[in-house]
Amino acid sequence: MKKFGLGILTGVAGTLATAAAAALTFHKVAVKPLEEEEAKFEETERKAARKAAHSHGARF
Repeated sequence: MKKFGLGILTGVAGTLATAAAAALTFHKVAVKPLEEEEAKFEETERKAARKAAHSHGARF
C-alpha cells in the first residue's frame, strides 16, 4: 500500500508539472507574440495620431 500511495503522489506531481510546462510554452509561443504585435500597433497608432494632430488637428 505504501508504494501505491507514493505512485499516486508521483503521478499527480508529474501531471501538475506537465500542465505547468504546457501552459508556459503556450504563453511563450501563442500569447506573447500577439501582445508584442498589439503593443507595436498601438505605438504606431500614437505616432500617426501625433503627426495627424500636428498637421490637421487633434485626433484623440
